Amino acid sequence: MKKRIPFITLVISALLFTTLASAQPEPMEFKTVDNFFLKNDVRLAAGVNCMVFTNAAQFNKTFAAAKTATNTVATPNFTTQRVAAIAIPPSYRKTQLIVDKVEMSGSFVYVHFREVLGENQTFTSTPLTIISFDRASFIKVIAFYIDKKLVKSFPVK
Repeated sequence: MKKRIPFITLVISALLFTTLASAQPEPMEFKTVDNFFLKNDVRLAAGVNCMVFTNAAQFNKTFAAAKTATNTVATPNFTTQRVAAIAIPPSYRKTQLIVDKVEMSGSFVYVHFREVLGENQTFTSTPLTIISFDRASFIKVIAFYIDKKLVKSFPVK
């Protein structure tokens, strides 16, 4: 019996290690969606606002294309992609919201971003970043993190 205890401990340790190793998030490809702005009637709460869009109607209700003579606007394909956006209320300070990585673990997607503060401006602007990523059917939750702290999570249908 005493010889079995170390063996059982070894087996349990190996299973625990395997479970923990497989639970590590894996990188997920994403693309920045450029040339869109928040519509004027969209009101943002104080602080960081995180959003998830699952269809074009939701997206078009919130954003408008910033089309000029020299750029192109590519609307996300909601059949194959999910869209996440991060915005903060208008500010006189130049601010960038940068998505550093998107990871997946099981049915969870983790969006990691940071806020980069710049110089003061004489006008206000609304910091915004929009990304798209694969619309996998098994994704159930999308969570947003800034500096490794959870900002908000959304159940996804």
